[in-house]
Amino acid sequence: MPWAKEEDFLDLKGRFKSIHIEVKPTITNLHISKAELIELLKTLKEEKGYKLFIDHSVVDFPEKSPRFQAFYILYNVDERKRVVVKTWTDGTLPSIEKLWFAGKWAERECYDMFGIIYEGHENLVRAFMWETYQYHPLRKDFPLEGYANEYLPSLNEVLWGDNLQGLMNYDRMHTPVPTLEDLEITEKRRLRKKAQLVLNWGPLHPGTHGTMWFLFDLEGERVVQCDVILGQLHRGVEKLAENEMYNQFLVYTDRMDYISALCSNQAWVVAVERLLGIEDLVPEKAKYIRTMMSELQRINSHLLWLGTYALDIGALTIFLYAFKEREKLMDIIEGITGARLTISYPRVGGVRMDLPEGALEVIKAFIKRFPKELKDWETILSRNRVWLRRNVGVGIIDKEDVYFYGLTGAVARGSGVPYDLRKFEPYDAYPWVEFDIPVGENGDVYDRYLVRLEEMRQSLRIIEQCVSKLEKMPKSAPFFAESPDPKKLKLPLDGIGLKVPEGEIYSSGENPRGELGFYIYSTGGVKPYRVKIRPGSMYNLCVYPKLMKDRVIADAVAVLASLDPVVGEIDR
Repeated sequence: MPWAKEEDFLDLKGRFKSIHIEVKPTITNLHISKAELIELLKTLKEEKGYKLFIDHSVVDFPEKSPRFQAFYILYNVDERKRVVVKTWTDGTLPSIEKLWFAGKWAERECYDMFGIIYEGHENLVRAFMWETYQYHPLRKDFPLEGYANEYLPSLNEVLWGDNLQGLMNYDRMHTPVPTLEDLEITEKRRLRKKAQLVLNWGPLHPGTHGTMWFLFDLEGERVVQCDVILGQLHRGVEKLAENEMYNQFLVYTDRMDYISALCSNQAWVVAVERLLGIEDLVPEKAKYIRTMMSELQRINSHLLWLGTYALDIGALTIFLYAFKEREKLMDIIEGITGARLTISYPRVGGVRMDLPEGALEVIKAFIKRFPKELKDWETILSRNRVWLRRNVGVGIIDKEDVYFYGLTGAVARGSGVPYDLRKFEPYDAYPWVEFDIPVGENGDVYDRYLVRLEEMRQSLRIIEQCVSKLEKMPKSAPFFAESPDPKKLKLPLDGIGLKVPEGEIYSSGENPRGELGFYIYSTGGVKPYRVKIRPGSMYNLCVYPKLMKDRVIADAVAVLASLDPVVGEIDR
């Protein structure tokens, strides 16, 4: 892990009286007082090169005073170094929105989930819950099941007098749900009308690619301002993580970015392995299998993106072609793992089971045929004048926007920033395979389209190398790690009894939608104390209102599709 070293910050000791540098094998922390926080973050960004905002949140310690420890994760793209800035607060923090717009969305989430007030924040509204909701769900004193304090009987009882009490755990008392008045208050807090008409798009429109609610303030067809209301799907994954064992939490990573479950699984198990210090114990065979499966999943994900994106713009044929190939990939994944969507195939220490007989032959047949299909689609789309008119010069993101908005994945690479964790912080078999990072020149919707097409070709290269390596390995080669001392470290295949020592780590993987990171804070034992998930989709989406300003409403679908958000990851 390329964490910054203590010597990188020694010159700051004379400038910041409260700074304390803490270097561990799994993380580098800069502890600072709240009064000096903004000045330190500004120095790191402008003088030290930590321009890319990764994530911000807090850890709740109810028994301590101050109660909350806030952390900010930053990245130096040029030197490939990461650092975490920490401070303590009892409930207020200065806003970083002028340093990074992405921090504005992170602050809204902390306000929503923990009740932290950010001084200087332009419009501090909830990120996921409705505005009149009175609780902060990620606080330690908030019960896992919530507060059932609202009387909501079934319509069967109200209309027909059915007695349901006691059946199927039925209870008339329910956790709070928003009323139409609550939703109207939420909408008005998000957007103050300036133009002729406020248009609602979603949350159930097929063009939103999930349950998201968009507000457009229109002057004719021109978008004057725009905002996004999240929280329409499901939440609470981070809360659940505090109550599940490490391998049990694996199944929730499937259900966040459900289009790339294997990549999410891989990012989680690698994070836990790094925290345990057993990354080098994972067998070579398991690393190649996990890498190969994740790249198959990446192509699978990009095919769904391409098919639905083309459908949004009117190219129905490409949708059918892409899903035809995607079905073949789903069959391959199902044949190896036993599941098609929520897979849970990797494990802390390796994979759940070895490859079945004939799996590599089927994969070889797919990667031999797929490049011709991809070339045919490019012939249909890439020089099509309608396609060019709808994509070229639309939704331009420059390099500075990438850093300011915390953008990652194909969205960042489409703007010429070659940020790819498979190269910058390689994990599993990525250090041993050769592939290129495609980057764009103009940062528009068309560049993001071209980058993802080339990413599929590079994934084929990686898969081909993994297959070649796995074919040479003996069938008896291990696919799961053995503990060097079972009394100190249990590594069962089912994960029951896996204990993680005290410590913390931020580790991330390159998902099809960008950087999926896990900040894990462990106090020891079989369950984490705090898990903060860094979703690529959410931060990529935060640039959407900027991209839509002064565009026509017809561009809304094309711009959104080029960001490729998945709501399960945003609303985790």
